Amino acid sequence: MLPRTILKLLLIPAALTVASVVRAQTPLTTCVSIEVVNGPTEVEQGVPVVFKATVTGTNLKSEFKWTISAGTITSGQGTDEITVDSTGLGGVEITATVELAGAPPGCKASSSKPTQVKNAPPACGLPFDQYGDIAYEDEKARLDNFAIQLANEPQASGYIFMFAGAETYKNESAERLARAKSWLVDVRGTDRNRVVTNDCGYARDLSIRLIVLPLGANPPDCAAFVSTPFSDVKFTKPRPKSSKRRH
Repeated sequence: MLPRTILKLLLIPAALTVASVVRAQTPLTTCVSIEVVNGPTEVEQGVPVVFKATVTGTNLKSEFKWTISAGTITSGQGTDEITVDSTGLGGVEITATVELAGAPPGCKASSSKPTQVKNAPPACGLPFDQYGDIAYEDEKARLDNFAIQLANEPQASGYIFMFAGAETYKNESAERLARAKSWLVDVRGTDRNRVVTNDCGYARDLSIRLIVLPLGANPPDCAAFVSTPFSDVKFTKPRPKSSKRRH
């Protein structure tokens, strides 16, 4: 029988050999990491933005959680690819960040990607209605429709352009523009700051144009319309009784 000391010395190499075999047979934990989020550098306003995460490592189930700084995720939450709606985000930077749930400690578990949304090109005012020298009762019906359109577009402004006719009375444009704005503001409840009036001078026939101006759009000016020189204007039109000044 071998002495106990000699037996211990013989068992140590055997134990080391077994440990080496066990380590060789045990797979090392693979680090599941997000290497990068891919996406465009910039997009036009309204174009869907796609962000995709590139992941390394396969021995753990990947669970993705996305957050964005602006816009709305329309599809893909929980997957490695999302689509973001950029409508109305002109001039805004969208940053998409994805986090990888269950990633082992020390692994890269998140990544971000910014995308700039371009400003929409300046738009012009959208013609809504145009009419001539109609009765006030008929004009109020046209203004009612204008007020409804402005209520449906809360970011838009309403512009009223008026040309008095070559036959007119003094201050006709100013009085009719004030009357139209008063109807929109005082009767229909439109915000006063959203109604802009423009006295454009004179034309052959009286003309009033109603224009809806989207937020950020450039309003047209009176020069965009055909006018009549002041030398051709005659102040011979009778002033309506309701428009006469009281003394």
